[in-house]
Amino acid sequence: MKRLFVILIPLFVTACSLIYDDLSVCGDEHVINYQLQLRTELTTQLQTELSAETDSLVREALKDWLSPVFTDKAKDIDLHFFSQETDLLSRRIQDVINSNTTSYTINLPKMNYMHLALANMADNDQMYVADDTYSTTMRLVLPDKPELHSLNTGVFSARLPMAVEDTSQQFNVYLYMVNAAVALVIDTTECDSLASIDGMMNDAACGFAVRDSVFSYASPCSFKLVNVPVKGALRAPQAQPALREEITMDHPLCMATVGMPTPDDAPWTITVTSHMMNKKEANNTITLTDPLRAGTLRVIQLKMTPDGKLVDKSNSEVGISITVVWKEGSEHEIDV
Repeated sequence: MKRLFVILIPLFVTACSLIYDDLSVCGDEHVINYQLQLRTELTTQLQTELSAETDSLVREALKDWLSPVFTDKAKDIDLHFFSQETDLLSRRIQDVINSNTTSYTINLPKMNYMHLALANMADNDQMYVADDTYSTTMRLVLPDKPELHSLNTGVFSARLPMAVEDTSQQFNVYLYMVNAAVALVIDTTECDSLASIDGMMNDAACGFAVRDSVFSYASPCSFKLVNVPVKGALRAPQAQPALREEITMDHPLCMATVGMPTPDDAPWTITVTSHMMNKKEANNTITLTDPLRAGTLRVIQLKMTPDGKLVDKSNSEVGISITVVWKEGSEHEIDV
């Protein structure tokens, strides 16, 4: 497990002038140790789940694509200190780190605080902080759209009640990853008529209450699957020269997205549409019963039949069912 230590020790921050200047009494200096903890060690998981010699190209492609998210570094931190008496925000510190360690001196007046911490939020192009005047309302939210693109950073959060006294103290804060990822590795060896493919991960959380560490599913989100380029992979056979420009599928094919966790007590789905060269479409719905948890990566191995249908290849203990619905030229549905 890789860990990031962000230790708040001396860094030229003067007394009570960090953000809010309405604190009339400056307290003692306090040391706060921050540690980012990854539940998923990316390289180890990929080597375990994609261990075959033929998986090496996909394994490296996923590692390169997911490394900026499952990282042991924080580019930025966002620290909130709320008065437990009024629940109002008393102090906020934002800083760019770009390293494994950084140092501060923090002067806090004697008070009971609720401390909420975030990391890697500044560059996230969709998730943002809302309603942070009070700790009880502070949350991370996503745009209210029917489809979202893959999240571009791994966001971390933590909460810690702090009883600050008149003497110097030390506090430890552990931050855990909020979002999660899913990857599809599709063996397309038997399908030489695939023109294109697209998909969505569905039923994901739309928000996160930072103080309570509770995800919201009031308006479940769907995240687009990205075609992850597999360097050195073979291209699908070009059976019809007239359609050469359409045939750009790698073999093996890899799709992934970084989204949010799914509910603990309900199935979630991934929808994949195989667009065939004969203009037919196979609409695959993959239903999973095991939740996608925060800070984890789910790798699902599938095989594509000649007509664009997906079947489970992962031999996973996680229950997967695949339903295929044909469009254009077919009237039947296939349940597996």
